[in-house]
Amino acid sequence: MNVFGKMRAAHLALGRAGEADAVRLLREHGLEILARDWRCRYGELDIVARDGDCLVFVEVKTRRRVDRYRPSDNLSPRQLRRNVRAAREYLSEYGAPGCRCRFDLVEVVRAGRRLLELRRHIDFVDADLIHGAF
Repeated sequence: MNVFGKMRAAHLALGRAGEADAVRLLREHGLEILARDWRCRYGELDIVARDGDCLVFVEVKTRRRVDRYRPSDNLSPRQLRRNVRAAREYLSEYGAPGCRCRFDLVEVVRAGRRLLELRRHIDFVDADLIHGAF
């Protein structure tokens, strides 16, 4: 494996560890995990969960360390649009029309196997975007 393959493998392992941390955090807060890494033509939803009667689409951003930038700084407007479109697709397949929805963000900071920081941002996107035009 070349150096780029090793970097890619390390990046994917970091992302999987961050998603596992996020799942544990969400379960601790009483959310039911419905899907992980759900894919459609628009992209991927990291985690889909239920919080009472609300469907929650969770984006997970993981970094090795935080110097000047937070993990959430890597969430671009383009990715947000893809997530909203993917959420609409998920709703058309599995959700009830007009059901309550929200987007949460989980930021994870790790140093190797050590979890340094885990932060949850609830409702970080206007849910009207899911049902409206975007």
